[in-house]
Amino acid sequence: MSEDYAVWDIDQILEAYTDAPELRAGVEAGLTALLVFLEKHQLTTCRVTDADGTLLKRALMASEISGEGKLLTHGRNNPVQRWLGSKGGQKNPPDMKLLEKALATIRKAQ
Repeated sequence: MSEDYAVWDIDQILEAYTDAPELRAGVEAGLTALLVFLEKHQLTTCRVTDADGTLLKRALMASEISGEGKLLTHGRNNPVQRWLGSKGGQKNPPDMKLLEKALATIRKAQ
């Protein structure tokens, strides 16, 4: 049995918002911004966008997150979960300051 699993699957998550289109757009924007942020900061082991910045991958597996990325995305009360529930994560476009600050703290500690 593989321990690899989808950490975020945008399409699967959005299924929960079929009856709330006003919320769906914000959730999709937040998850898209998250995947782009992870790639931009070399926290993934694969490409999630093309050369134009268009999202290619809508699901990110645990094995596709780098070791440094796991410090940001895994564990109890991790920065990504806090950001997803924050006002910044709910904005459209999302405010990435909380994640940027958490990543700077992680990188400074290493």
